[in-house]
Amino acid sequence: MINQVLTKRLGDAALQEGDIVSYLERLALLRFTESEREKVRSEVIKIIELFNELMEVRDLDKVEPLYHVVEIELPLRDDEPLDRVDIDHELLSGNAILENGYVKAPKTIGE
Repeated sequence: MINQVLTKRLGDAALQEGDIVSYLERLALLRFTESEREKVRSEVIKIIELFNELMEVRDLDKVEPLYHVVEIELPLRDDEPLDRVDIDHELLSGNAILENGYVKAPKTIGE
């Protein structure tokens, strides 16, 4: 399947594994040694196999989307509501404007 995509992209030339590596060398203006060529060839084969596997996936509407690749559960704690702000708290005294027991913040948008 991915070979069909590459063939459309490159014209009528049928791409073999070695041809893909040669094409990548020309495209990136690189020259690989034979050991590098073998490594790239094996990685390209893995990539092509992965894309072929992805191309076989159908009915994605039935699959629930993931928000993370790995399922993550965050540790939760019980909320403990407080009745009111402690007006006598030393951090609030002198630094905050209190109205009816609530901290009043300055306006952030001009009129």
